Amino acid sequence: MPVRHQLLREAAEKEALASTFIRYARTLADAFNGIPSKPSDSEPLWKGPASERYLANAVRLRREMSELENSCLSTAENLRRRARQLREEAAQVPDPT
Repeated sequence: MPVRHQLLREAAEKEALASTFIRYARTLADAFNGIPSKPSDSEPLWKGPASERYLANAVRLRREMSELENSCLSTAENLRRRARQLREEAAQVPDPT
């Protein structure tokens, strides 16, 4: 049978990991700040087919970063849900006598 302090420690570890996932997920969008992603923004830098390739890659990478952010936030939510379950389980463990 699990011991209360072990369950609470595991719950705290999951909460800490969830907080880390959330903190990193919220900074992912900032990775593309200032990077041209529209034809009008990239014209001074890229011309012709190179411009089209650059923009296609920028749009794809921005989408993938958004998916990664959503995945991190979903994982954090799952970790927090599991931490709540562990705390509930710990509350039901009888006191050692």
